[in-house]
Amino acid sequence: MDALRLMTFNVQCLPLIAGVLDGSISIPGALVGLFPGTDDDAIDRATAICADLLAIAPDERPHVIALNEAFNEDARGIFLDQLKPTWPNIVEAVYEADLEEDAGLMVFSSLPFHTLPDGSTHMAQFYSDDAGDDSWASKAAVLVQVGLPAEVTTLVFTHLQAAYDSDDQYRDVRARQLEELLKLIDRGVGDDRDQWRNVVVAGDLNIRGDAGSASDEWYETFTGAGEFGQRFADSWIQQRPPGVQENLDPGLSHRDRATQGEQRLDYVCCLKRRDGEAIVAHQMRLGHRTVSDHYALEALIQFEADRCQPCRAVNLDELSPMAGAPVAGQPVGSLAWHVDVTIPADDGRFWLWLPRPGTFSFFAATDLAYQVFAATDLSHPLELFSTLTAGEVPASVQVAVQEFRGQLDPDGGTFVHRQPMLICVRSASGDPVRHRPFMVFEHRGDTPQTALALPPHFDLDLPFPLNEYLGADDQVWLRVKPRATLMGTTRSESIVLTQGQADAARMTQYDRALTALADWYGSGELSFSFDATDDDEFYVTVKRDDPSQIRQVIRWNTPVCYLRLDKGMQVHVDDETGKDWPGADEPELDLSIDGTHLTHVTWDDADTGEDWPGFTDAIRNAVVARGWTSASVGLCQGLEVTIEDPDGIPVAHGVTSWPLNGMHPGEPAEVKRITKVTVFDGWKDGTYSVVCTLTRDA
Repeated sequence: MDALRLMTFNVQCLPLIAGVLDGSISIPGALVGLFPGTDDDAIDRATAICADLLAIAPDERPHVIALNEAFNEDARGIFLDQLKPTWPNIVEAVYEADLEEDAGLMVFSSLPFHTLPDGSTHMAQFYSDDAGDDSWASKAAVLVQVGLPAEVTTLVFTHLQAAYDSDDQYRDVRARQLEELLKLIDRGVGDDRDQWRNVVVAGDLNIRGDAGSASDEWYETFTGAGEFGQRFADSWIQQRPPGVQENLDPGLSHRDRATQGEQRLDYVCCLKRRDGEAIVAHQMRLGHRTVSDHYALEALIQFEADRCQPCRAVNLDELSPMAGAPVAGQPVGSLAWHVDVTIPADDGRFWLWLPRPGTFSFFAATDLAYQVFAATDLSHPLELFSTLTAGEVPASVQVAVQEFRGQLDPDGGTFVHRQPMLICVRSASGDPVRHRPFMVFEHRGDTPQTALALPPHFDLDLPFPLNEYLGADDQVWLRVKPRATLMGTTRSESIVLTQGQADAARMTQYDRALTALADWYGSGELSFSFDATDDDEFYVTVKRDDPSQIRQVIRWNTPVCYLRLDKGMQVHVDDETGKDWPGADEPELDLSIDGTHLTHVTWDDADTGEDWPGFTDAIRNAVVARGWTSASVGLCQGLEVTIEDPDGIPVAHGVTSWPLNGMHPGEPAEVKRITKVTVFDGWKDGTYSVVCTLTRDA
């Protein structure tokens, strides 16, 4: 049976009453919005969400999509019209009482729904307890059954009581709602233990599962004495590498538009392991970050198997190298491991854990495919750094590829990152595979082909062994690959070697053809600077004077960083100009990168509390027009933004540019930049927040 692709997505298509309560919609505006087809904001958001979902590649599309906060009738109509051709099996709405809003739940499925014991295709449990603004809605859970990955798979979708003033607020209400949710499963499944193994609960639980929470509600819910936590596991926790006790990827799924802070509120939960085989989340990711205040949470659900989740991954350090293991009296070099891959289920996954940063090359069997992730980001695979052919593998570990010659793809992929890495392996066809070879080579810098790739702004400890030779001539090869920037900015960069004052070494720079360009010799710190342009690759070697000298550290300093468009770039209206209603701003924005103008965008209906619709797409289109294809946009100096409302600017003010600076040497590898922009107006100035994510790594 194929795996189930599942998505839960809080789409923030709220009822008009929500806008009235928070002050962003006037009472007259709400009355106008009661007429069908007049709520432009909801229509625009729903249209953007549908475009995002329909842009997913057909073989990657979820089989089942559950929407939370699909309250708005205009938005609901858009969802039905645009999503139904692809996902024709639908739960349109879940109502309890005419005087309340519905539950805001919609379910779209490309798989037919099974008939339930009561003769229907879905059943609901309306919660008896809710509080605060949530009392306007019919808070509920809805249950459907589909035929993947088990012949009868029970899916329960819900949106629990929100907290408004503190993380703990209404936690007792959420606990009681989870108790009632279990009653719904009892009605749909009964006491059949086999059927309970194939239940998935998903949705916005409004329980903070991130390290920033001031509450212990997550621990009480999933590890306490409550029945829900006794039965169900938070599947995101199973995306941790083996033995790791914290979320290296925090799984943040909600962005507070007012503060730009992020939280983990959205969940996919599978049954905790009992006797017998159960379904679990083999892989999870977050996406669709720019169309709502939540991000879509996706899970690939299949029957459990060895190594099928990151928490069950093969730990490279627990394997013995197949080749390259140190031998007394012989030079130390690169290492090779053989991993035996078996994936017993259709479209299942097999995970491998590399518990340290470094440079690694992978050779996969010809019927396997794989992605490499930094352990801190399971939603965005790393870009390929380079390739290594089977013929380039050093003689000391050549046996590792020769033994499986004819089974392996002769072109290996090389990846580097400053964080430990997780490798997700799958069958290229989606069919089960057994005992397929997957080779891992750890570069030690003993040859040019196994050079260590040098990440920017990272102190790399050179792998010289104590009182032994590294490779044939006891020198480390390093590969430096300055990256292109969008505007082709020339900049000064440097390589710095730090060693003990009593130690000495020779550092040599080579071009990509391995022709020596310059060298430096001495003790203490050695360094050289260079003017870098696009893709100006070169090599560096370090040769120590004596095998007793260790603890040399090398660092590449560069002003280049990257704008992460895959994490979205937002412009949020903190306070529109003039009176908040009636009327709206009609802002115009200009964005420059590294001092060069990139794009001009306009918006004809900006209201307090809203994000600029389609802004990330506009930036993406502008960089693609300049020939840039990556989701990470290279820059050096930073970005500049100007925002004006032409109808409201007094002549005296003019227009001001607001910077989002590039990254500084002492900053972490990823930072969020927020700048507050004043939009001048003769009546009342407005304030907008411009938010982006910058990173050291492409």
